[in-house]
This record gives sequence, C-alpha cells and structure tokens, in this order.
Amino acid sequence: MQEEEEEDDDDLIDRLKMEVKIARAGGLATILEDFESPKMVQELGPLKIDEKYDHKHHMGEIQKVYKSYSDKMRKLDILNSQTMHAISLLKLKDVPIQVSTLGKSSAAATNSLHKALSFKQRKAEAEPAMKLIRDLHKDFETVYVGQICLSWGILLWQFGQVKKLLDCDNSLAIHHYNHVAEEFQHFQVLLQRFIEDEPFRTGHRVENYTYSRCSVRHLLQVPVIKDDCSKSKDDAISCEMLKDIIEESLLVFWEFLRADKDEANSTSKALRSQVAPHEPIDFEFLMDVKTHLHKKEKRLKEIQRGTNCIIKKFQRQQHQGNLLDYALFIAQVELKLVSRVLNMSKISTDQLAWCHEKLQRIRFSRRKIEIEPSFTLFPC
Repeated sequence: MQEEEEEDDDDLIDRLKMEVKIARAGGLATILEDFESPKMVQELGPLKIDEKYDHKHHMGEIQKVYKSYSDKMRKLDILNSQTMHAISLLKLKDVPIQVSTLGKSSAAATNSLHKALSFKQRKAEAEPAMKLIRDLHKDFETVYVGQICLSWGILLWQFGQVKKLLDCDNSLAIHHYNHVAEEFQHFQVLLQRFIEDEPFRTGHRVENYTYSRCSVRHLLQVPVIKDDCSKSKDDAISCEMLKDIIEESLLVFWEFLRADKDEANSTSKALRSQVAPHEPIDFEFLMDVKTHLHKKEKRLKEIQRGTNCIIKKFQRQQHQGNLLDYALFIAQVELKLVSRVLNMSKISTDQLAWCHEKLQRIRFSRRKIEIEPSFTLFPC
C-alpha cells in the first residue's frame, strides 16, 4: 500500500516537472484538477446538455472533424507516393554503381592502385545517394506511424460519437446506417487480410504497409459515420448495431497494431542518435516522456497481473469489471502508440507534446485505470 502511494506521488511529481518544461518551451501548462479554484468551479456550475440535441447538427460536427482526419491522411499519402517515386529513381540511377565490377576488365589496364582509387571514388559517389535513400525510408516511417495514430484517434472518437447519437435518437426519427456499417466491415476485412498475409512477406512492417497502402487505398482508412438517405426498414442497421460494429473495429485495429513485430527493430534502432529533436531542451523533454512512458507501462503490467484480465470483447453490462476491461484495453493501445512514436527515427516537438498529453490522460489509482477523454489528431 505504501509503495503504491509513493508511486502515485512520483507520478504527480513527474507530471509537474513536465508541465514546467512545456511552459519554458513556450507551451501552455495544464491546470491540474487539485489546483483548480473551488470558487470558479462553483460559479461555472455543471455543464447543461440540451436534451433535444439536434441529430443533424451532431452529424455535421462529425463530418467537420472527419474532414481534418481525411486531409491529414491524404497529405501522408502524397508523401508516401512521392517517396516511392524518389526511391525508384535513385535505385535506377545507382544500378551501375551497385553492380559494376572491376575484375572483368582488362587485367593489364587495371593495377591494384587504380582499383583502390576507383573503389573509393565509387563509394564516395554512392554514399550521398544511399544517405538520401535512408532519409526517404524515414519518410515511410512517418507515413506509417502518422496514419496508425490518426486512424486510431478518429476511430475511438467516432465510437464515442455513435454512443451520443444513440442517446439522442428517438422512436420518432430512427436513422439507419447500413452503408457505413458495410464500410466499417470492409475496414475490418482489409486489416485482417493484411495481418494474415504479413508473415509471408519478406519486408518489415513499415515497408509492407506503405506499399500496401498505395495499392489498397482504403487500408486503415476509417469510414465516416453517416446515416442512409433511404428509410427502408428491410434489414436496417440501427445505431446500436453500428456501435457494436465499431467496437469490433477497435479490436481488429488492436490486433493489427499488436502484430507489428518491428517496433524495436525499425530504422530508429540503427539511427538512435538521430531520434532526438534538434533543440537541446527538446532532448530533455524526450527523455522525460520516455521515462514517463516506462512508468506507465510498468503500472499497466502490474494491474494486468493483479486482475488477470484478458481483453476479448467489450461487454454491454456496465459493472466495474467491464469498465476496468475497457480502460485496460484503451490504455494498452494508447501506450503502444506512444511507444511507437517515440521509437521513430524522426520526431517533432509537436509529436512529443502529443505523446505527453496521451500519457497525462492515462491515470493509475491503486488497482484502477482512469482514461480522461480527449481528442487530438496526431500532428503530421
């Protein structure tokens, strides 16, 4: 008990230290709940939610947020396409350098000194091109990590939105979601097919994903929630049924993420010195975020061992055991994503701040996990 209280105190101290570092870097510190003014809270009062929440307005909000997600995904697709084109050109250019040999030329015309000079010259010519290829492969990693973070974010957010739609739906205006339900099922099929095929591929996860994304554009592309124009009641998919389908999509996404075996063996491992941002204060921030992540991962494993929970499927019954299962599931995915971002060979200050925010919203109290709801699209 005392050890757990000390760990909670350490966690609070770490959070305060990181807030100070963000403030020094020009960011805005988060006001902790314990430090909020009681008077201000009383003056504001509870947030009142209109019971007659307009369904059309709610759908408009979903469309607006989804457009931001779609724009970011398209931006990364363009980067992916440009990177592939650049690598193809460089490989074609370097073919004579890579396959040329010295031994098949006239032996009388090439002495050992000439061979040595020729080798050094060819090596000097090849090194800039190879460095550029390595840099371009980092862009592939940016595409992969960016799109998994974006897709998880919008998927989880829409799961929350469909529950709100379920609350505001009434018997006088029942909406059907057959088309988007099919799209979410297609989303699941594409991910499952990728998972099944990956063991038979020779490349790493980043390479396999980026090439697959070019050929199968809807891979990892989360659909947007929208109701059908048709009011036909034949085999209609209700909002409740759509919620169940999105729940299943969350679990399939986790299987996709968990199947990534290259996280520790990615280019970042060989290029560890290039992980940190250029600013000195950001390097310290990076180390603090990594330390914070390791503490959260340790606490998560302790809870997993203590509760012996196995994540299979969300349960509808809202008793404490299932709430713990849900929080445990979300924490697993979020920590896995943060770990993957921190292992990137190129990482920006905004992405570090995104990781920091994710970690701040995962809280451990005794044997309980609390996930503070939030939605911030991955900066890329």
